[in-house]
Amino acid sequence: MFFKLPWFGRKEPSFHDTQVLEMDFLVSEFEDAVSDIQDPLRTRLHAALLACRNPQDLWFLRGKLFNLISKHHCEGVAHQRVSRLDQKLMFFVNHHPDHTPEELPSGPMALLH
Repeated sequence: MFFKLPWFGRKEPSFHDTQVLEMDFLVSEFEDAVSDIQDPLRTRLHAALLACRNPQDLWFLRGKLFNLISKHHCEGVAHQRVSRLDQKLMFFVNHHPDHTPEELPSGPMALLH
């Protein structure tokens, strides 16, 4: 009887909660955040993501990513996705031997809003 209720059939989107220690996987996480958006700006953002060589490059693309997500979904979804990326980025710089947290200019975006 309860299985007929609408919220039982709805599945929440699941995001990978894995910690990443390779730059390629981190870039892939950023691409996954906008994978459901069809927009010409996404193509340019994809090219910029492929050109990223260090965490600081990804850090500066977060604003463009946030704007694109909030344009096609809502600001709440954008905050959720960007804060998830912030966590992965902070884990990466805290645990990768070649990078330090001081490379990133400021705190996570979720704390700024």
